[in-house]
Amino acid sequence: MNQRILMTSLSVMFVAASSTISAQGAPVATDLRAGTAKVEITPAADVAVDILGKPLQLRDPLFARVLVLKNDQVSLAIVSIDSIVFASPKVIAEAKARWKLDHVILSSTHTHAGMVPRGMIIKPPASPDWTRSGKAPAETIDWPGLSADPWYAATEEKIVTAIGVALQNLFSARISAGKGAFESAYMAHNRRLVRDGRVSALWENPDRRPTQPIDPTVGVIRIDDMSGKPRAFAVHYACHPVTLMGTGVVSRDFPGATVDHLERELGDDCLAMYLQGAQGDIDPYDLHNLRGENRFNIARQAGISLAKGALRIAEGLTGAGSEPGHQVSIECKESLLTIPYRNGKGSTDVGLLMVVINKELALVTIPGEPFIQHQLDLTEKSPIPNTLILGLAYHGKGTPFVVYIPTAQAVKEGGYGASECSFLAADAGEIMVNEAVSRLRDQKIVSTPK
Repeated sequence: MNQRILMTSLSVMFVAASSTISAQGAPVATDLRAGTAKVEITPAADVAVDILGKPLQLRDPLFARVLVLKNDQVSLAIVSIDSIVFASPKVIAEAKARWKLDHVILSSTHTHAGMVPRGMIIKPPASPDWTRSGKAPAETIDWPGLSADPWYAATEEKIVTAIGVALQNLFSARISAGKGAFESAYMAHNRRLVRDGRVSALWENPDRRPTQPIDPTVGVIRIDDMSGKPRAFAVHYACHPVTLMGTGVVSRDFPGATVDHLERELGDDCLAMYLQGAQGDIDPYDLHNLRGENRFNIARQAGISLAKGALRIAEGLTGAGSEPGHQVSIECKESLLTIPYRNGKGSTDVGLLMVVINKELALVTIPGEPFIQHQLDLTEKSPIPNTLILGLAYHGKGTPFVVYIPTAQAVKEGGYGASECSFLAADAGEIMVNEAVSRLRDQKIVSTPK
């Protein structure tokens, strides 16, 4: 194993089985179960459009990938969706009602080459200036009304059904999690170039110049069955999937290449997932400097490099088992924060979900695009060794999508994502991080009762 990865990774292994034998020979029940499912959500060729409503050609298929984790107290479904954003109150409500789940997380990979439902298309000449108009995306997009879009409605039903399939195929499971350093020739850099207090957009960085802040780490969650065979493998990373933006195609971009490589390496029985981090100001190095088929090749190589980095980190996730009869805890806490608009003309509710597994792995969902500094701050302040912030992740409470969540300093500096396409109070991100840390530090964190 790479020595530097070994030194920088944090790992923990939790073990559970349907039953095991104690030292006295009596069976002792343990209770972690997992289930997976994958469903294709590729749009028909005649309805595929981008955020501006321009027709798209189909390059590679889109999927929704489901991982269910369940013990005797709590059930949780995590859904990774190949979409720029997919925040469906209907999916969450129906999944809870139909399958009796406690929590559902819809996490978009944020591919900018993904399908966009008609109700989310931005009309020329420009999108609303939410900062000054006082209108938030929740007011400009009819989220429940998106179900009138045939592709969106079909995708909602497919996801609800896939969650049920995952629940019908539960197996006794082990879960391990870790973090490690990741350096790549393909990503990533901070696209906000600040000089003398002025901000310019660094949309691409072909010279690989150093930028700050960035978070050069990859998070890994691995689910094994009791034979030790990997059955699910999630990669957490913060970077905009924009390599194929504007190419006129439907594609999963580099996250698709990541999961495809993982599934080739780990076998047909293993479901791979990409979980997006705080990518609000983070881009891959290459974009418009690439032309033709080379652009697709770079997206593929970027994804493969990420998958290989994750696999190297996963090599260290061994050797920390548990005694027979050990139970795996899944603890969840919801917070609903009322955050004012930056212009002082109203407020909106933002929902966070904190998921803690054995107090060693934490997932913090945020329904927007946090800047990377928020991920760094949460990692530093969290008492949980492996804390992963999930951007573009909705769990059914509050505003479905709050666009960019810059730092207060970035708001002072201005620029895209800070003064444009951003409408919450300047300190909204800090409020969310502090709330998450407070909940994670609470030793009395408990699961939402059924």
